[in-house]
Formats: sequence, structure tokens, C-alpha cells
Amino acid sequence: MSNPTESTTQPIATRRPYTHIAKAVVIGDAAVGKTSLLVRYVKGLFNPTYILTIGVAFHVKDIVLGENVLRLQAWDTGGQERFGPIRQLYYRGAKGVLMVYDQSNPESFNRVDYWLNEVKRGCGDVPLVLIANKSDLPEKVKTEEGRKKAEEHSMVFVETSAKDDTNVDFAFSELARIILNQSG
Repeated sequence: MSNPTESTTQPIATRRPYTHIAKAVVIGDAAVGKTSLLVRYVKGLFNPTYILTIGVAFHVKDIVLGENVLRLQAWDTGGQERFGPIRQLYYRGAKGVLMVYDQSNPESFNRVDYWLNEVKRGCGDVPLVLIANKSDLPEKVKTEEGRKKAEEHSMVFVETSAKDDTNVDFAFSELARIILNQSG
């Protein structure tokens, strides 16, 4: 029997039927690595030359959490201001949010409050994971600042690197675990 806090992911060809389904949105400024995180998570690949997401992209992955399999539908949102009205449409029905900033770009961290307000308007009170991405680059936003911001807003905090595949699985699995626990 699996440990209920242990999570694994399964390729589509070998996965068990899902027991739960949940929509999550991945948000943050343009070029913070949202698409890189999602592609690393879903396909195990990293491409250093992604183009900016236009509007929204959609990814699906099943996550095994003990006896449960959560089918996570992850919506990759374009971070540019002009996509704000489009993003609002995709927030509906979301059960969780991964909020990403680039820890080598202080401006992206300074906009976390903007993203929090947008999420509250579009999703209401849902679980949030604050991701400090690009941990493979020189740190300009200190880990303690990210942790403090996460604590202030009852978010889980995770440092990731899509390039090095550091904590990518953990970030998504942690959100899935919280969603599953809340669903009963």
C-alpha cells in the first residue's frame, strides 16, 4: 500500500483510471518560466527558447496520491497585461493556482500582489503555491522574501528550476495533494 502523502506521476499509457479531476491555473508575469515548468512537468523536457504564450495553453497529467489518482488540468496563461480579460475566463472553475515569479527578476516578485488580486477576483479562495522559478540562476530575490510573502498569504512556497528539473514535480504534486485533501 502506498503512503498517502507520496505522489507519483504516470505516463498516459500506464496510468490508473483517475478518481478525481481538478483544474489549476499557472500564472505570473511573462517570461518567468510558466511554460517551461509545465512542459518539464508534463513531458519531462526543457527548451531554453520558448516563445511567449499567446492567451492560454492546456496540459493534462495524472498524479497518484496514495490510493487516489488526480487528473490535473493545468492551464498555462499568458502573462502579458493584454491577456488579462482572457485569463479571467480561464480562472473559472479552478481548484488551485501555481503563481510563478523569476527569482532572478525582482520586478516579477514585486508583482506577486497584483497576481494575488487577479486570482482572488477570478478564482476566489483556492489553494495557492508560490513558485520561485529559475533557481539555477543567480538569486536576486532572497529565499526568505519569497517564504515571507507566501506565509503572509497562506501559500505554499517552492523554489524550482525547470532547466535543472529541481522541485518541479514537487510543486505540482503539492498543489494536487492540497486540492485532493480539500475535496474530501
